[in-house]
Amino acid sequence: MKSLDCRLCGALVTNVSDEAVSVTCWDCISEALRAEAGPRKQTRSAAEGYPKGWRFMKEFVHANGTVYHKGVEQPDLKGTLEATQIIAKPKKTKIQKAEEKAALLVEYNDLKKQLKKETRKTVIKRLQSRLKKLQKQI
Repeated sequence: MKSLDCRLCGALVTNVSDEAVSVTCWDCISEALRAEAGPRKQTRSAAEGYPKGWRFMKEFVHANGTVYHKGVEQPDLKGTLEATQIIAKPKKTKIQKAEEKAALLVEYNDLKKQLKKETRKTVIKRLQSRLKKLQKQI
């Protein structure tokens, strides 16, 4: 193994095979790929009044009156409907999340114990379905 200089920027590239004549470093390759891709397309953000997932809503009405049906603008309906109310979910702290998870784990453990003791099929099915729901939440 030998070392060669990058043919574009001159940076030292190590661990090159003995047959290699010239080398392009990873920085130059990633820069070339970025230039090839072009500028990133700007998306509509929450700062402009578009909440997350607005394209998937059955109907979304922007504050300026523009109406969208599943993300497709409906120009003939502009200004005919009231703006969609955006309700922000309250943020949970790490402590709150940990407390919720601990409570779910305790409930899960209790259900497992009940399931071992239970012999009736209907109750077993009910307990199993509750266990599945808890597993998804955990």
